[in-house]
Amino acid sequence: MIRCLVAFGLIALFSVSLFGWGTAFRRLFHLPRGSWPATATLGMAVLVSLGGLLNLFRLARPTPLAIVALLGICFAVPALDQIAYERRWHYGLALLFAVAVLGFSIVTLVPPQAYNYHDDYQKYFAHVVRMVETGTVYGSPLSAIGSQTLGGQAFLQGFLVAYFPIAYVNGFDAVFALFLCLMLASEFSLGDPGRWLATLVSMLLVLIIDPQSVNTSSLYSGVALMLALAVIWSDPRERPASSDSVATGLLFAALVAVKSTFALFPLLVLVLLTVQLGVRWGIRTGLYWTLFLAPWILLHSPRYVTAFLGPHPPPVVVGPGEPSHSPWLSFDPLSYGVSVGTCTLLMAAIGVAAWLVYWMARKRERGERDSALSIGLIATAGIAMYLVFVFIAPWQAGYRHALRYSAPVAIAMATAVFGLAARQVPSLRSRWTAVPAALAVAIAALFPISIVERAQQAITYGSTLAFSWLAEDADFIEYSQSVLHGGVRDRTRALLSHVPPGEPVIAWIDTPFYLDYARNPIYDLESAGLTTSWANPPSARYLLWEYGGVATETESDLRQNAKLDGALDRLTATRTLAFLERVRSWAAKGQVLYDDGERKVIRLADSP
Repeated sequence: MIRCLVAFGLIALFSVSLFGWGTAFRRLFHLPRGSWPATATLGMAVLVSLGGLLNLFRLARPTPLAIVALLGICFAVPALDQIAYERRWHYGLALLFAVAVLGFSIVTLVPPQAYNYHDDYQKYFAHVVRMVETGTVYGSPLSAIGSQTLGGQAFLQGFLVAYFPIAYVNGFDAVFALFLCLMLASEFSLGDPGRWLATLVSMLLVLIIDPQSVNTSSLYSGVALMLALAVIWSDPRERPASSDSVATGLLFAALVAVKSTFALFPLLVLVLLTVQLGVRWGIRTGLYWTLFLAPWILLHSPRYVTAFLGPHPPPVVVGPGEPSHSPWLSFDPLSYGVSVGTCTLLMAAIGVAAWLVYWMARKRERGERDSALSIGLIATAGIAMYLVFVFIAPWQAGYRHALRYSAPVAIAMATAVFGLAARQVPSLRSRWTAVPAALAVAIAALFPISIVERAQQAITYGSTLAFSWLAEDADFIEYSQSVLHGGVRDRTRALLSHVPPGEPVIAWIDTPFYLDYARNPIYDLESAGLTTSWANPPSARYLLWEYGGVATETESDLRQNAKLDGALDRLTATRTLAFLERVRSWAAKGQVLYDDGERKVIRLADSP
């Protein structure tokens, strides 16, 4: 009970803080007043851009983060009386439903019983821990920071990790960001009590569509940013369109900063909306996008210069992958539980809904028609992103990852276009009422079991990880519990006792986030980081190497992965195998200071 009360209190305070930053942004750029969920999401995007500055100047530590949160609350206090339309009973129902989902998530998932023992423990956890201990996510050229993510998600997670154990890191995306998505989904009815049923169904779509959650990288935070984009472009209170460029550019920048795979979506949206609104609007929006993203680009610019000018890692020969057939309409579930055919039909339903929105608005006022067309183009960008990802899947990361990367866009676009289709219906008695209702039922029917299975998994196993076959395994949960609450933390930190303070260390271990980043310069290594063009070993005299841990990929595993259908998977495995040979050579020449049968601490004979 105390945990729930604390969680609700923190979420309320963080919501107010984000609303404050969003309100300050609106006032600074003379934007129209909007709903609090849209304003709070703009505030979240402001924090992402501000996080780039704090990371650039190595100030993203606990005290500055607390100051940022408190400033947001101060900005919000004078503006709280601006919230007017939410006082209707219709809004109360939406808030009650969102709070109920929030309570379920807190009870079952905070903290979860398990995380991804590769992506999270070896990669994403280290990003946020490094930031709160050193003030910046920038550090290791052997990690994926700067490529797979710029650090925006880690910055947002830092508000939790700065003051709570790392086990609670999922509270931002899986709980708070989900709550924000639900409230944004209620916005498309414009507070009309007569649309309460459509509002409820829109909110349900956020939950029904399988998010295919596999790690703590951006999922619902990305959905929230996309939904805010749709709210701004569909809400007459947010007009005129000329003022949308600054808000759109801010949301675009935040999307790219929290997860690099989102970059294609804003790029496609920019192109399509430029066709509608003109080149001047497109240039203006692109400049705002660049401005708000610039701190993160500057932060990682040394890596990008290296990628462009060299030196580059030694080349490797990537072998051919297993034969891959294009299952565009195959309904055989992949390893994350969703089929390509299901997602293809979902995107087709989104396309139909987008067309329906514009068709029903074509005889209305120009502003309503323009908004409907804009939303249709935004939805088209989402569909195009899905088609691109699935088309290149055999050559990149495989179909299961293509579907996972597309899931946030699918959730946001399905919610937006259904809500807008329902809003275009003149009244509940209209003969058109059945059209959006039938469309919503069709979308929900594509995931009839998913939401039930995810709820059962959350209740029984304390997680909603998409690889349920592993997430429900007793040994996997036991290992995660030992990492989160057992002795792994102390054993990991003890490794540094064999290294003098201040000495740079290359760390290739399963739980690098437990190292003391303030004591030593830590160059943590993980397989995804080895695929970058700047993955050169830094100058260091010490190596921490975990060669026999539970989550350590064996040479046999890597050779098997080097034959997968996705080219990126094959490249990752091949680069890791090549680096493994280098580490073995270092270990043979260096002095072993510690070896417990799983981990070694080695003083290198020569700095790499």
